[in-house]
Amino acid sequence: MACCVNYISPPRASLSPPPSRSSFSSFSGDAVHSLLLREPALFLRRATRSPSIVAPRFQVVAAEKTETPLKIMISGAPASGKGTQCELITQKYGLVHISAGDLLRAEIASGSENGKLAKEYMEKGQLVPDEIVVMMVKDRLSQTDSEQNGWLLDGYPRSSSQATALKGFGFQPDLFIVLEVPEDILIERVVGRRLDPVTGKIYHLKYSPPETEEIAARLTQRFDDTEEKAKLRLKTHNQNVSDVLSMYDDITIKIKGNRSKEEVFAQIDTALSQMLQQRNTAPSSLSS
Repeated sequence: MACCVNYISPPRASLSPPPSRSSFSSFSGDAVHSLLLREPALFLRRATRSPSIVAPRFQVVAAEKTETPLKIMISGAPASGKGTQCELITQKYGLVHISAGDLLRAEIASGSENGKLAKEYMEKGQLVPDEIVVMMVKDRLSQTDSEQNGWLLDGYPRSSSQATALKGFGFQPDLFIVLEVPEDILIERVVGRRLDPVTGKIYHLKYSPPETEEIAARLTQRFDDTEEKAKLRLKTHNQNVSDVLSMYDDITIKIKGNRSKEEVFAQIDTALSQMLQQRNTAPSSLSS
């Protein structure tokens, strides 16, 4: 049974009565499920959209380390805001951010045979074959920093075969986060997205324009950030996402991503903070 939320509100002084626990009765006893069983109101807000919680100054404070590092997967369509949220998550929780897309683009930039083959698929809006991507991701997850600090796997797996392969290598997340954004907004985000090749910072011509004319003059557009290719990528994403979710349905939370980055992060932060609190107060539950 999937654990899905439409909107996770930030902590408040009081909460509305929680929903019936019967809908969560099939969960196992691990940390995530235990938390959801005991305090579902922290995760489930179905009534109305909460008012804006954007503070005048948005600041991320690092969380305390735990003996068992967090292992998180985050998924969403192209331009759903994964990169922005990954930056905030890693800033607070110290996880190693691993982006399958970045790994592929680095391979393409190197001019390798795998990179050339990957580019052909990406230009068509298709998934790159598993034999190219899976080993790249596996090797990065196996590195010392990922094992010691925990990891945040961004935009991967994108198919059930990829999820099965990762599971076969022993990589299982504690939480699977899905960002949901309407398709028309996604297209607008993709087409207006630009990259600063000097700093690596991502801008948007409408929503996050460059600070100076000098920066604006050097911005570049990714080869697959056109409306035509974006629609192909969205089609591929939509065809595969349900199969991926079925692999992680018991640890999945769905987040509405068409809000400000602060509001979206508040939802994610609530889930991760409560998970850490659960680990710190009841470490024995992790070994069950």
